[in-house]
Amino acid sequence: MLKRKNFMIKAIIPDNPEFLLYKDKLKEMYEQNQDKICDTNNFNFIIKNTLFYSFINQDGALIGAIYFFVDDDGKLFLNAYAGRKHFDLNIECVKLSTTWFDCDIYAEAQNRASALCLLRAGFKRVKDKLFVFKHN
Repeated sequence: MLKRKNFMIKAIIPDNPEFLLYKDKLKEMYEQNQDKICDTNNFNFIIKNTLFYSFINQDGALIGAIYFFVDDDGKLFLNAYAGRKHFDLNIECVKLSTTWFDCDIYAEAQNRASALCLLRAGFKRVKDKLFVFKHN
């Protein structure tokens, strides 16, 4: 849980019973954004085969989700989706999630808003759409 002066963000994993309150909306949100994030897997696959985190604000409203997976080269990647009008909260969710790992984290930005979110969360552009968060 992240607490700041003006807001609180709670991360919920699929094993948490509270996840069921948000599962249908997360699935709907995922399917609406699936083409934009370039993920061909179905929702059930990602919640079962990735490190999946949903993010809820202090009012109990769903912000979005971030999930992590390891690619064929052994690199940890982040993929994410969120509802509209949560840009500042999205940045905070990404920042929070980078604290959970002690390795470099990669992400591909599919649009300008995603690239800006990654940059503001501390990622650096590697090449074209590829970004990395370097763990110190």
